Order: sequence, then C-alpha cells, then structure tokens
Amino acid sequence: MEEFDTKLNGIFYADWDVQDARVVPKTEDVKQYNGAKKLEATYLYADMADSTLLVKRFEPEMAARIVRSYLRIAVDCIRAKGGHIRSFDGDRVMGIFIGDRRRNDAVDAGLNISWVIEKALNPKLSTKLWNSKDKWTVSHRVGIDDGETFIVRGGARNNSDLVSIGDAPNIAAKLSGLRGERGSITITSRVYDYLFKKGIRI
Repeated sequence: MEEFDTKLNGIFYADWDVQDARVVPKTEDVKQYNGAKKLEATYLYADMADSTLLVKRFEPEMAARIVRSYLRIAVDCIRAKGGHIRSFDGDRVMGIFIGDRRRNDAVDAGLNISWVIEKALNPKLSTKLWNSKDKWTVSHRVGIDDGETFIVRGGARNNSDLVSIGDAPNIAAKLSGLRGERGSITITSRVYDYLFKKGIRI
C-alpha cells in the first residue's frame, strides 16, 4: 500500500510540464511522469459494428481477415488526408487531424472510409467468404469532434501510451459507437458549424 501511496502522490502533486504542440505528438515526445502537450485538433474515431456477432458467426481466421480489412481501409483513408493514427482498440481506430483544414480533412477521411467499404470491401465479402454459408456486410460509424486536448502519458515505464483528455476525443469516441442512426458519419456542431460557414455541405 505504501508503494502505491508514493506513486499516487507523485501523480497528484507533481507540477505539469505543459507545452503547446505544433505537431501531433508521439509517445516518446511526452515526458513520462509530468509531461503534457496542449493541441487544437480534430479527432476521428472509426468503429466497425457488430464485431461480437462477427466472431460468433465465423472462424477466427475469417473474422480476423474482415477486421484487418476494415482497419486497413480506415488507416489508409485517415493517412491520405493527413491524419495521424494514435490508438487502436479492437476494431476501432483513432485519427488526429491538425491545421487549418483539420475539420475538412477529418470529414473527407470519414466519407472515404464509408465509400471504400461500400464499393470495395462489401462487394468482395459478398463473393469471397470462402467455405461459409453465412454472408457478412460490414457496417460502421465514424464520430468526429474538434477542440483543445491535453495529451499525457498513461501507464508505467516501458508500458505506456498517450491519453487524450478533452471533449473532442471523448465525444468522437462516443459518436462512433452510435448504432441504428441514418448514415455512417456523425459530427458535432463544432465541426458542422465550421464547415457550414465555409460553404461546405456534407
């Protein structure tokens, strides 16, 4: 108990070493114990739906092919629009966009993910589910929000990763988990109002 008390005191009472970030930080860019980066950014979460049912219906090898295909599409579309991948959580991926066009780029990336799934992945799945009586169509949702974030490292030495604290990552993650809504992309008013003012329709 004393060991944990000492570690917790180090977390609660150490002064933050906060820096304004001009680029999306990597894990090694943030000090382990009290480092933090402030960043204005747009967060995109892409989350494949029904992964639990997918695993129940197909052999692990086939389910893994489908999940990997989805993540490959999401990563490529995010990177193609200048986004930075900073987190995976099962079949969900997080992208961070910065700069003056960050909201536009995030929305474009989300639209591109949906387009590739509809035009390439699902048609392939309709004919290529080898030795399976079941069919599968990938559905998903992208959540996007924008705002200031406070980026720190969580975990312990040699076992830590970046954690984004703020409305934008939290809300974008929750929006990506919506099911049963029309369409495949949900954005907040912070993103929509900016695009609307710029004359962009989605």
